Amino acid sequence: MQSLWVMSSIAMPLEMLEAIRALFRLRASTRQQATFVAEAVHYSATGEQPHALGGLALEVQRSIFDITDTDVIIIPALWRQPDKYLADAQPLLDWLLARYQQGATIVAIGSGVWLPAKTRVLDGLPATTHWHSLAAFKAMFPKVKWQHDHLLTQAGRIFCAASINSGADLIIHLIGLYYGRELALQVEQQFSPGVRNPFEKRVFQADSAMQHADEPIALAQSWLHQHMNELLNLTHLASLADLGVRQFSRRFVAITGETPVLSDASHFGRVFQRWAAVTPGTYRNQVRRKIFVLSPTSQ
Repeated sequence: MQSLWVMSSIAMPLEMLEAIRALFRLRASTRQQATFVAEAVHYSATGEQPHALGGLALEVQRSIFDITDTDVIIIPALWRQPDKYLADAQPLLDWLLARYQQGATIVAIGSGVWLPAKTRVLDGLPATTHWHSLAAFKAMFPKVKWQHDHLLTQAGRIFCAASINSGADLIIHLIGLYYGRELALQVEQQFSPGVRNPFEKRVFQADSAMQHADEPIALAQSWLHQHMNELLNLTHLASLADLGVRQFSRRFVAITGETPVLSDASHFGRVFQRWAAVTPGTYRNQVRRKIFVLSPTSQ
C-alpha cells in the first residue's frame, strides 16, 4: 500500500531551515556560513517515490539508507495510521534506532511518532501525537507515557509534536539551540509570529519536574502552563493548592519569584519581553492583525 505523507509537515521544516541559510547569506560580511545540509530523503520497500496527500508527488534524490551520519531527523506525518503503510518497515526502524544511538536528535510530527515508538526508544518516556492517532497508539504502545493534554513533548533527544503548527514550534526551538535565539526569532517572525508561543512554555518534558518540593505550588504552576490562554482566577488557583488567597500568593512568590497573575502593565511588559525578546509595543508594530472588519460607522 502506497504511503501518503502530509506535505506541509515536510515543507515547513525545510523552508524554515532554508530561511536560516538565507539569513546567513545576508550576513556575508561576518563570513558566517550555515553549516548544515537539509534534504528530503525517503524510504520505500518497493522503490516507489513517496506521494503526498492531495495527489502531490515528492521527488527525492536519495534513499534514507544513504545517510549514515546525521544530527537531526525530522519525521513527517502520515495520513491516517502508519502501520497500514509501514508493515514491512523493520529496515527503516533499524536505521532510525542506529542513528539515534549514534547521537541524532529525532523530531516526530503527528502520526510520524509511530516510528520512534515502534523502535521502543519511547518506552517509559512522554510522547504526544495527533488526536486521530492517539487512541490507536495508546493500544499499540502501552509503555509510552502518552500526554493527551500536550501538543509538544521532549524526552532527551526525542521531540514529539501533535500537529503541524506544533512541529513548526519544534523547528524554531531547534534553530535556537543550534544557531542562537536571535536567528530563531527572525525565522519565527517570518513564519507567522502572531501564532506561536515560546517552546519552553508549552512543552511537556521528561525532566521538567518543578525545581522545588512545594507540591501545591507545583500543581498550580502545572495548571497555569496548561491554561495559559485563559483568564486567570486567583481564587481558583488558591483552591487548587488548598490554600487561602493571601497565603497562596505569598507562598507562590516566595517559591517562584513571580506573582501568579500579571497585576500591572509594567510587570506584564517585563514578562512579555523575557518571553518574546521584544517589548509589547514593538511586537504590536511587527505583527499585523489577522483580519480587518469594516465597522458600520466607517461605511
